Amino acid sequence: MSFLPIIQAALLAVAVTAATAPTSNSTSPIQEPDWASIIPSRELEYHDCYNGLKCARLSVPLDWRNASDNRLTHIAMVKLPAAVPDDDATFGGTVIINPGGPGLSGVSYLVERGANVQKLLVDIPDTRHYEVVSFDPRGIGRTTPTVNCFRSNELTRMAWTLENHAKGPLSSGPVISYGLGLWRFHYSRCQQEDSMRGPDEEALKFVNTPSVARDMVEIVDKIDELRKREAAKRQKPSQKKPADTNPTVARIQYIGWSYGSILGNYFASMFPGRVGRMVLDGVMDPRDYATGSGWVSNTQDTDKLLEEFWKTCYVAGARLCPFYKTDNDWKAAQQRFYKWVAHLDDYPAATKSPSGGLLALRGEDVRRIVANALYSPLQHFRPLALALYEGMKGNPTRLFKWTDAEIPKIEDARRGAQNVSTTPAVKEEQVMAVLCTDGQDISSRQVAWWQETVSDQHKQSKLLGYLWAAIRFSCSAWQLRPSWEFRGPFQSPAHSVKLETDRPAAPLLFLSTVLDPVTPLRVAKLAARSHVGSVVVTQKSLGHTAWGSAPSKCTWKIVSKYLLTGVMPETGTVCEEDCGPAWRAMFDAKEPSRLRQVPLGLE
Repeated sequence: MSFLPIIQAALLAVAVTAATAPTSNSTSPIQEPDWASIIPSRELEYHDCYNGLKCARLSVPLDWRNASDNRLTHIAMVKLPAAVPDDDATFGGTVIINPGGPGLSGVSYLVERGANVQKLLVDIPDTRHYEVVSFDPRGIGRTTPTVNCFRSNELTRMAWTLENHAKGPLSSGPVISYGLGLWRFHYSRCQQEDSMRGPDEEALKFVNTPSVARDMVEIVDKIDELRKREAAKRQKPSQKKPADTNPTVARIQYIGWSYGSILGNYFASMFPGRVGRMVLDGVMDPRDYATGSGWVSNTQDTDKLLEEFWKTCYVAGARLCPFYKTDNDWKAAQQRFYKWVAHLDDYPAATKSPSGGLLALRGEDVRRIVANALYSPLQHFRPLALALYEGMKGNPTRLFKWTDAEIPKIEDARRGAQNVSTTPAVKEEQVMAVLCTDGQDISSRQVAWWQETVSDQHKQSKLLGYLWAAIRFSCSAWQLRPSWEFRGPFQSPAHSVKLETDRPAAPLLFLSTVLDPVTPLRVAKLAARSHVGSVVVTQKSLGHTAWGSAPSKCTWKIVSKYLLTGVMPETGTVCEEDCGPAWRAMFDAKEPSRLRQVPLGLE
């Protein structure tokens, strides 16, 4: 398979996917609403917010497994209304989206990118128009109660973050041993903060994926009930119909990216009769996610994608590839890169940060920058090439800027404490509370076990192995178990056009790129085999998720047609990416604004 069109597009940087361009739903500045002023309700009640959107706080049971427990969690929801009213013949209902994580805010993603999803991915002009809804999962963002293990002292959070950052990669027994101690401290903080909360503020045991999947059932039902109430208000007395004696259940229309594919897979496996249409893009194996040591199949293609970066440079030619000045071919450039990164592991480069403090650049910092670029090659390959070339020549200024943006500052903690109305930031414990309780308990594992686990991850990916091992390592002291565990089977039966209550209305549609750094194509094919009738559409682009990696009208058309009809594309369908002049960069992508904060998300 030739990657030449992909390579030329990446280095020329003539295209940035509309999925990742910062296009909001309004030309006016985005103003964060006062969520506390929205009174939570067991019925869905929308309020104006975000310059033309609708917001709600839907109250749902905190513990779905205990009917006698009256405590509630209040889900922050946001809706981008359809281009047509609900009673228009072209109205297609609601599409619920999840941008991944675990730990990302669906509210923030929809506010920033929902217009693109609606216009490019789901709507069919003059034929079908959808409203798009998302939410902050329980424990996260604007949803309350929120998981926060350092709410009493953000400076302690900063100190812990700096200490954890300073320990370095999990490449030796002493580092692993020290890291185990750090995570024991972190878990003790979570226990302490949880014990200080009142009974109504308890969160940690109730935030994992099975509970969120059940929340989505409730969201779907409440959207359906609201639509029926509003339809009844529009009817004249003479038009009123008798109550339906055999009503059908409401079904979800859903698009989940990255971790959102895990959430969708849980939903389809636990509640197959509530599936209407479901698109899963950037697919992780739910069995690997939920059982065993966990997260061991993600990086199978990471180093292959890094090789494409070097090949990209040399195919693009001397005018665009700076490494022509120093290396004979891409293999020589890559070999020199690995030697340089290993040298930085032993002898970090140092400089003064813009704030005047000491800033060290280690090999692991460079690996993280490179791994981040692999998520979005069209945006980042060219600036990455320039930054690595300068760094390997002895001038790592650009790399310093990228790493400095990730190091917490005292000013950040002070501003965070004083300004509670700002957009909620991702908190590490919110990620952990989900992935550690979704996975099996590994809190009793000793240093030798972790050494073997880390070694296996490093063998799978020389670039990302240590970083990826750190994801499950964050669960090394997490002993708390969830109120609701689900370990599979992750599967769904054949769909039913007669809408049988225990079967999906359509098979699931899976999407993947040719080379994804953390959710390989082969995993998407494996997961799809467990859902009868499902098909994987392969998009010939590089990066994480088909939607997030590159624009493809072919892929978009398949998704919108599937949402309309439920009909699957042919097995083996492949879509090209579209990277012509019409897709020139919508914003300055010379340097990434930040490195990603969650392993399985669009952001």
